[in-house]
Amino acid sequence: MAKTVRSKKRHGFFETLWRYKWLYLMLVPVVVYFLLFRYLPMYGLTIAFEDYNIFHSLFNQKFVGLKVFKKVFANINFWASIKNTLFLNLMTLVVNFPLTIIVSLILNEIRSAKFKRVTQSVLYLPHFISWVVVAGIATNLFSTNGGTINNIITSLGGEAKSFYGNTYWWTVMYIALQIWKEIGWGTIIYLAALTGVDEQLYEAAYLDGATRFQRIIHITLPMIKSVVVVMLILSISRMMSIGLDAPLLLGNTAVMSVSEVISTYVYRLGIVKADYPQSTAIGLFQSVVNIIVLLLADRFAKAIGEGGIL
Repeated sequence: MAKTVRSKKRHGFFETLWRYKWLYLMLVPVVVYFLLFRYLPMYGLTIAFEDYNIFHSLFNQKFVGLKVFKKVFANINFWASIKNTLFLNLMTLVVNFPLTIIVSLILNEIRSAKFKRVTQSVLYLPHFISWVVVAGIATNLFSTNGGTINNIITSLGGEAKSFYGNTYWWTVMYIALQIWKEIGWGTIIYLAALTGVDEQLYEAAYLDGATRFQRIIHITLPMIKSVVVVMLILSISRMMSIGLDAPLLLGNTAVMSVSEVISTYVYRLGIVKADYPQSTAIGLFQSVVNIIVLLLADRFAKAIGEGGIL
């Protein structure tokens, strides 16, 4: 009897596999991609525990334990890059996260479908622009000599600002460009969540005399609260990660004290100085911290009554 059940289950599995063969076939490139470019390269993490020699095989390296990590942690530049990474990410999150929600709510209130589509397209467009192009635009806008922003300031009787030479104004410029580039893309998930809000709730609130602002506060925001919490957890979990393009292209030696983040520090170690063990150790440390922060943020969300993501 047991053999009969097993054969039926086996037959059912292959029958299902054959029935949806084209869907599984489309899944093959994705699986191959993750195996080749995500999982197999993980073996390279062993470099962080070895006295790596580029002329020897990856399987024939001298194991040194935590010596590389001790060297990394003893470097003051490493801790400075962590501080700058956390500072830029935190400031961007504090400004960009609520603005994204506000923009989503504004877009949701637009009644003209055509105007709404055009507005969304205009907001989404900067996300697809390369940081190389954005850096060029920033130079034309924020340059001390001939920059559009400084030309406007001086024409109004003000004093030109050194956006590229002053750490404060460089931070303002960096955050402003991050918001301009990503705020439209960040509204996608919130707008998707807003489509699931029951219109009858708005109608009932309208009949009860609630204003548009009151409907947003008492209906819209509570209905998308779980999505907001999930997005906040994901954003917090990336506090130790920052893209290489923006800090590298916008930064310079004058603002190195704030523009030198983990990604640029690893770039200078691994690519410029060819110190592969240290750069690998920093990457591993960064990933572990991100996972820990993700777990803590998820636990905190569950502690306050939200679902979390795990």
